[in-house]
Amino acid sequence: MSGHKRFWKAVSVVSENGLFEPRLDGRPIRLPQGRVLAVRSSALAEAIAGEWGGIAENASFTPDALPLTRIAGTMIERIVPDPRAARDMLLGLGVDDGLCYCEDGIGPVASQVFAWLSGYGIHPSVTDGLMPVVQQEGYLDALAQLLAGRDDLELAVLGVLAQATGSLLLSLAVVGGAVSLVDTVLWANHDEKSQLATWGQDEELVRTMENREKDILDAGLFLTLGRKVSI
Repeated sequence: MSGHKRFWKAVSVVSENGLFEPRLDGRPIRLPQGRVLAVRSSALAEAIAGEWGGIAENASFTPDALPLTRIAGTMIERIVPDPRAARDMLLGLGVDDGLCYCEDGIGPVASQVFAWLSGYGIHPSVTDGLMPVVQQEGYLDALAQLLAGRDDLELAVLGVLAQATGSLLLSLAVVGGAVSLVDTVLWANHDEKSQLATWGQDEELVRTMENREKDILDAGLFLTLGRKVSI
């Protein structure tokens, strides 16, 4: 989609076979691998349509202008055909989780996550050092069990959140409703904020923080809208 210009006049949403399709001038939106962009939630479909409708006439656009479309594309073309591969990839991120490195002691966000995880019998080892933390036997099995209960929508959101935060454990707690998006952003940007406080203004660092916050909030919006499925 990079370098494309708006070529459509009207954006609509059509209900088809129990799914909702955003359409451009009545035509389905085709994803890079050829699948049609269609989701189970009308609220999510409307929001995706809003992204396309928000692009000015004849304006150039990149995938950055369409974050919900991008997450939906990953879900439809990568996760739905092979959810096991998605879970394995996420599990790999949980092996050396960023939340387990607590230089200043376990903070309030980490405490919330660990309390939530303990309800699933997961008790991560933590360290205040730089050496890789070694988890107890059974840790990965328990984590895999937790991931096994996540559907395509949640796996797509977990992929974005884990990438943005560097923590699968925190991301699982967000999807599980145990940690707010605001607290997630605060935790994820903690190191950069400390650097800014020490060294002063740094435009690149600020941009990194803003992009991370946007990714986290976009993923949260996708999750919220995607869960609004009419019964």
